[in-house]
Amino acid sequence: MDMTTPVQWQEQIEHVCTHIGVQQVDLLLDQAGWGHHAVPALEMLTPKVPWFSLFTGTPEQNLLDQAPLLMRLDLTQWRHKAWLEQLVEHATDGRLMVMISSWPFEFLSKALQGFSQLAWGKQTGLLRYYDSRIFPLLMSSILTDQQRAEFMQVASYWGWLDRDNQPQWLQGTGQLHQNNIQVSPFVELNDQQFDQIGCISDAQQLLNDESFDFLGKSQEQRFGLFYSLAVQAGQENHVGDLAKYVQQKLNGTVDPV
Repeated sequence: MDMTTPVQWQEQIEHVCTHIGVQQVDLLLDQAGWGHHAVPALEMLTPKVPWFSLFTGTPEQNLLDQAPLLMRLDLTQWRHKAWLEQLVEHATDGRLMVMISSWPFEFLSKALQGFSQLAWGKQTGLLRYYDSRIFPLLMSSILTDQQRAEFMQVASYWGWLDRDNQPQWLQGTGQLHQNNIQVSPFVELNDQQFDQIGCISDAQQLLNDESFDFLGKSQEQRFGLFYSLAVQAGQENHVGDLAKYVQQKLNGTVDPV
């Protein structure tokens, strides 16, 4: 499987924008643990780039260097395209989500901030849907139909690179000139949904465990296997080392490649 190069990914983003007749692209950048600071570079771009921190108005507001940022780039402006080129090259490991949306930037900002706020029982927290390693499972199996519909209505397309560095696109329902659309101020999760999100983290840790390299599958295939086993372990109320549980499940059933 050939990995998509940054140039190919940028060309595909521009092609999708052209296909639906828009010249702007919205990007969600996860800065947590990145080691780079995007805001100073954003502030220097001309024409001015609209941007918004999803931490605005939250207790984490001052952590701007770690905040998830929404920005809107104009693909007719060469400086904006050059910035997009920098991001697709350096914002790897699930840090960059692409959105093609006709929503006014202010409305989109508030909607995406609401998506990042989760409520679970009496607890609140951060839903890191803007991590492209988390987003696909939220959309495919974890969120309810109603919750998923809210994500879909804000964009014509969501795009990302998967763990195998392959481009993925999810078509939304966002259309031009939509009015009277309501978006919840937070995402309310039940116990099962909360546990499933935890399983994503568990599966990602197993994916980074070299003792499972014998599986010889693509990164996405291995992650899918680990995620299903993590969910199964939870359903069986397994307590203890998840890696040992997975090894036991795989023992005698997988041939080294």
